Amino acid sequence: MLVLSNEDIEKLIDMSECIGALEELYLDMAEGKALSSPRTDNLAPCSYEGAYYGFKHMGGTWPRRAIQALRINSDIVTHPQQNGVHRRVKVPLAGGRWVGLVELFSTETGELLALFPDGVAQRTRVGATNGLAAKYLAKPDAKRVGLIGAGWQAGTQLMAVLAVRPVVEVKVYSQRKESRETFAKEAAEKYDAAIRAVDTPEECVDGVDIIMCGTSSMLPVVRAEWLRPGMHVSCIKTQEIDAAVIGRANRVVVHTKHQAKQIDNVMPGTPNIIKEHLEGWWNQPGTRWEEFCDLPDLVAGKAPGRTSPEEITCFVNNVGLGLQFAAVGAVILEKARKAGVGHDLPREWFTESVHP
Repeated sequence: MLVLSNEDIEKLIDMSECIGALEELYLDMAEGKALSSPRTDNLAPCSYEGAYYGFKHMGGTWPRRAIQALRINSDIVTHPQQNGVHRRVKVPLAGGRWVGLVELFSTETGELLALFPDGVAQRTRVGATNGLAAKYLAKPDAKRVGLIGAGWQAGTQLMAVLAVRPVVEVKVYSQRKESRETFAKEAAEKYDAAIRAVDTPEECVDGVDIIMCGTSSMLPVVRAEWLRPGMHVSCIKTQEIDAAVIGRANRVVVHTKHQAKQIDNVMPGTPNIIKEHLEGWWNQPGTRWEEFCDLPDLVAGKAPGRTSPEEITCFVNNVGLGLQFAAVGAVILEKARKAGVGHDLPREWFTESVHP
């Protein structure tokens, strides 16, 4: 049984490989050959002021790679306001660190194959999802990108779009000047593209082919009037866009309509729960939600992608799938074994000699 760290995974993982693994997975999903387990959140009171305890679990089965994945998070969650906007912030109380784990099991023997933190894998699968959508929806010659966000998740949005399109220019905007300038400087040194920070969101999106959002905002960060013919826009959470953006788009694809955003099991007396997923443009009258296609169907050719250079396309990463950890995990496990990376523990520690 292989134990890996985030640092191990960061050295092993490649965005193009992860996009390829998700593409293969979604082909199987579209044919009913892979199974995603719904995400469930158990929420309860805790002693940290203004916070609650959240235990999240999600997973999926991918027979093609003989992998079952389980992702769990054990968090202390707060919802502070920053610049008048509520944000979801997990407090690192486990010795200054957070707790999130992925377990990979064999669907052939049942045994535990690998155990690793979810951080880098989670970040990469979100970027790869939006990158895969851009591959099928953005214009083939899209070269200019406006990136709204300058945090950790925004970094993989940039990695993903660079992997699927011949990008030559990226403009970066976030609310904090220091953050966007640091992000742009570090990215410009790393990638073969002109990457620079700008001072307004309007400047960020002006003249670009692709708008990508990668923020923690619970309010929209893109306006419909910014969209121009031929653009592709994507978000990593539904709150980053609004009904007007959806209405302006000619073609809208969501990650999946077949899984609830989340299922909350809430203990009475749990404080400060903001159910941001319950109310929004996605469940308002007039939203054409049922008309939107899923990303797996788009990948499998069961739904059309971009049909003209003038179309405005939109990808909504409305909910994460536990099954994605089987795809990204399969890549991680294969590369770790080949490279001899990680700590190999005796399987006897994770199996038993009695049948429960």
